[in-house]
Amino acid sequence: MRASGKNRVLPTLAGALLIVCAAAGVLADDFWRKKSSHDWTATEAVKLLRDSPWARQQRVASARGGEEAFASIPVGAGNCDPDAVDANGNCLEHRLNLPRDPSQSPGVTFSNFNYAAYLIRWESAAPVEQAFARLAELELRPAIAYFSPPPRLPADRYVVTLKALRPPRGTADPFATHADTAEKLGGRLKTNRGTFAPLETERTGVGAAAAVHFFFPRAQDGKPILAVPHDTAEFFFEGLYVTLKCKFSLDAESLR
Repeated sequence: MRASGKNRVLPTLAGALLIVCAAAGVLADDFWRKKSSHDWTATEAVKLLRDSPWARQQRVASARGGEEAFASIPVGAGNCDPDAVDANGNCLEHRLNLPRDPSQSPGVTFSNFNYAAYLIRWESAAPVEQAFARLAELELRPAIAYFSPPPRLPADRYVVTLKALRPPRGTADPFATHADTAEKLGGRLKTNRGTFAPLETERTGVGAAAAVHFFFPRAQDGKPILAVPHDTAEFFFEGLYVTLKCKFSLDAESLR
C-alpha cells in the first residue's frame, strides 16, 4: 500500500523509545570488498542486509509498568536473562538495570520492559542490491521477503527502508506517526546540503516482512543532495512510539 502521507496502545507503554544508529565504517570482515557477490554465502548476503555500512539494526529498552519511563538505553546482547534463552541461544527476555536517580547506585533491575528492534537500510547502494540478487541466485525467496526489499529503485531517488524486527509491545502499527507528520510518515534525510523530506513513501509486506520505504530526491533545485565521492547522510524517523536516527557514511564507489 502506498502512503503519501503513511491500536490500541497498552497503558503500560511508557513513552517513546529512542534509537541512535551509529555509522558502521569498514568492518573487519568486509567480504564485499574481497570477493565477487556471486561467491557470497547466504550468511554473508544476510549479514550485508542486516549489519553492514548500509544496514544497521538497533535494540532499545524502555521501562514498563505503571510508572513513567525514566530512561531508554540500548540493550546489549550480554544483558539477557539466563533463564530465558531458547534452544538456538536466542534471548527471549532481556534484563535492564537503571538507577531511579542518576546520583544513586546500585540500580533497580527490571525484567519486564518494553523492548524494540528496528532495521534501517540504505537501499541505494550496489552491495545491497547485490545481496538481494545473491539470495535470489540461491533460491532463498523467504529470506528475501523477510528482509523487505523496496518495490523499485528509481534512478532519481535515494531509497531508505525502515523495518521493525521486533515492534514495541502494545503497538498495532510500529510505524505509526503523529497526526502532524503522517503526511510523509515522519521521515527525513539530512546531508551536508540540508534536510530533505521524502517525495513519497510506500509500505510493503505484512507481519514480520512489513516495512516502510522512503524515496528521497537525489537532487533539489538542480543540485545533488549528496556531495560525493564521500558524504554522510543521516536518516531520521519520528514516530508515535519510537524516534530513530541513523547515520550512513557513503562513497561514490558503493552508491547505486
